[in-house]
Amino acid sequence: MKLPCAVTRDLLPLYAENMVEPETKNLIEQHLTECADCQKKLSEIETPAEPGVETAKPLQTIKKEIRKRRWYAAIMAALCVFIGVYTYFFHATDMKYVPWQDGLIEVARVETIHPEEYGSADGVTPENDGAAPKPTVAPDAAKDSVDALVLNVSSLINGFEEHTIIEDDGTTTVLMQAVSANQGFARHVSPYYEFTYYPVPDRLIYGFEQPQKLLWGPPLNGGIEVLPRLALAYYLLIAAALAGLFGLLWVIFRKWKYNWTLRQLFFAPVSYVVSHLLLKGIKTTSFFMEHDLLGILLTALAFYALLSIAWQMLLNQRKEV
Repeated sequence: MKLPCAVTRDLLPLYAENMVEPETKNLIEQHLTECADCQKKLSEIETPAEPGVETAKPLQTIKKEIRKRRWYAAIMAALCVFIGVYTYFFHATDMKYVPWQDGLIEVARVETIHPEEYGSADGVTPENDGAAPKPTVAPDAAKDSVDALVLNVSSLINGFEEHTIIEDDGTTTVLMQAVSANQGFARHVSPYYEFTYYPVPDRLIYGFEQPQKLLWGPPLNGGIEVLPRLALAYYLLIAAALAGLFGLLWVIFRKWKYNWTLRQLFFAPVSYVVSHLLLKGIKTTSFFMEHDLLGILLTALAFYALLSIAWQMLLNQRKEV
C-alpha cells in the first residue's frame, strides 16, 4: 500500500515524535524514499525552532506605569488635603470687621510721650503687656515729644484698619475700624488694653459703614462711609466668562491636534471660580482685598494641578481599554 502525500504529511508530526505504529512507520518511510517534498517537510519538522529572544521590556513598562499611577495618586491626595486644610483655616482665621458696641473702644486721655517712651534709638519698639496689637510707634521724623491719644481697646480686637481724610482746610479725620479673627483665636489677656494713637487727629470716628461712632473731636455735618471693594466680583465674572468660552472651544475643536491647550485654558478659570466659591461662597465684596485674592489664587493653583493630573489619569485609562 502506498500512502499519498497528503496523508503522509498529516502523519509526519507523529512520525517525528515516534508515535505511530510499526506498520504505519514502514509505509511513511517507504513514501519518504520516493518523495523529496515530504522529506523536506520532515526536515522542517525535525529542525528545532530558534528560541524567541526573551525581553523584560513589557514588564518594565508595566512597572513604570504602576509607579506613575502611584505618584499621581499621592500628588492628588496631597492636593486634596492642602485644599481642604487651607479652606478650613481660611474660614477659621477669616478677619471680620467688628461692629460698634458700647465699651469696644473708649478715649482714655491725651498725653505727651517722649522719644524714649515710644521707641529706642535703633528703632526697636518696646514690648507691651502681651495684648495684641502692640502700641503704635512714632514716625521716624518725630524727634521731640509728641501728643498722643490713648485709647482703651477691648482685648477681643486683633487689629485696626484705618482711612485718613484730609479736608481742604487741613482738618484731619481718621476712620478706624477694628478687625477680629474667629473668636476661637481671639486673645483674652485682659478686658482691655491701651492703644496709643498719634499724632492726635482733629476727629476720630469708629466704623467704615453706617452707623458710625464719633470717638474724638467735633461731629461731622454729614456721614462718611467707606464701602467694601468690589474687585472680586469682576474677577469672578471674568473667570466664569473665560471658562464658558474656552469650554465651548474645547468641545468644538475636540479633534484638533492641540486641543489640550484649550483644555488647560478651560481648567484655569474653572479653578478660580471653584476656589472663590470654596473660600468666599457667593459673596463678592471684600474689605481685605489682597488677603482674599491671594487665598483664592493659591487655592486655584492647587485645584488647577488637581484637575490636570486627574484628567491625565483618565486619558491613560482610556488608552488601556
